[in-house]
Amino acid sequence: MTEIVVRPLERTDRAAAAAVAARALVDAPTSLAAYGDDLLDRLALPYADFTTLFGVLPAPQLGAFCGACLVGVAAASPPGGCIGSFFRDTAPAVLDRPTPGPGDPSRVEVFWAHWATHDLPQEHWHVGPVGVEPGFQGRGIGGMVMRSLCERFDDEGRVGWLETDKERNVRFYRSLGFELVETTTILGVPTWFMRRDP
Repeated sequence: MTEIVVRPLERTDRAAAAAVAARALVDAPTSLAAYGDDLLDRLALPYADFTTLFGVLPAPQLGAFCGACLVGVAAASPPGGCIGSFFRDTAPAVLDRPTPGPGDPSRVEVFWAHWATHDLPQEHWHVGPVGVEPGFQGRGIGGMVMRSLCERFDDEGRVGWLETDKERNVRFYRSLGFELVETTTILGVPTWFMRRDP
């Protein structure tokens, strides 16, 4: 069997990393609630955001490679570069306006606003996206790449923070040292906020 190797992503991996993340999360509850029923919207719209995110340096961005093929990713935004930093001032206005209906592209801003208001005020590295190529999930690849990301947090003495929309992910992240801090529901989607200290 070909070995899976986890290594830092290079600039030339950025498009492939965004594509893996978009495909991995295409059926996530948040994606369905934010982008609607159209599968192509749920693929293309997050891909654009992930392409920008994977261009942020010096954020830790790791990939799991099967030979030369990227099959999994785990990234984090640095302090001052996460949703809480760049969307905090806009969040109140978004949350005060009427909730956009299904299919409205601005629904994603409702998620961003909630994530921003729940963001950890302490300096932290904000985890995400994390995903494994569909068809390769369930093989431990996500655990491999996330353990490597957590090792980097520990080496640098960094606090990790994330939100997730699946209860099974809560168990997964707990196994990596994350603790549940808070839960809420956003546009009908249960959301768990978790913290990991070095």
